[in-house]
Amino acid sequence: MGRTAKYRTQEQRQIARREQHSIWSSEPGAKEARSWENRQAYARRKAIVVPELSRVVIALASEEMSEDSVEKDLFVHHSLSSVPLNLPGIVLTDTDFQRMLTHPPYSPHLINYPSFEKEWPKISAAFHGYATRIYASSQIMWVDQAAHLDRASLASELNKKYRDLMKDWEQFSVELREYGDNLPTELITFQNKLWLSRRISWVVADITLLIEGPDVLLKSMREQLLCFR
Repeated sequence: MGRTAKYRTQEQRQIARREQHSIWSSEPGAKEARSWENRQAYARRKAIVVPELSRVVIALASEEMSEDSVEKDLFVHHSLSSVPLNLPGIVLTDTDFQRMLTHPPYSPHLINYPSFEKEWPKISAAFHGYATRIYASSQIMWVDQAAHLDRASLASELNKKYRDLMKDWEQFSVELREYGDNLPTELITFQNKLWLSRRISWVVADITLLIEGPDVLLKSMREQLLCFR
């Protein structure tokens, strides 16, 4: 025997659904439960505000850097270990790269290096490698910290990271104009702006993932760390 249709018409089905909804809504606690669910959903949405990336940040974040250049091997080498960069007439160490990762003015022995422009592809690759290594190290600590935070705390921390990065990014923008007549400073400052653009885009991507839940965010951050090893 075949199954007999419970409702013969669409109208009957709609009436039945309305009756079922009415019965459910009249049950003790039903309205309170629904209200609580609505508040929870609102709270989750309210706690997470995804910043909107500017077109400039998006464009700079997609710009090629040294991992795409002829000095890729040098970038990889410095991203994995602390080694000096030996150039004709100068040796750059982590101390120099650490100073380059801040705001100008930069060290005179680097800015006044006679072969700076010629050796910039190598300096840039090693500098980028250093920045990547420092970032990966800080991310390991951040992932460990994030694993113990709830959704609201994660949203707060990530939005603070975004604001701090944007403040730095805007300062580098001002300094690019101020030091535009000094090529070494201009090149270092612009690379910092490229690097910050990437980091800003990564933070915004993390905030967006948090909407799906802390577990989704943590999984993504751990997977991203593998790309830096």
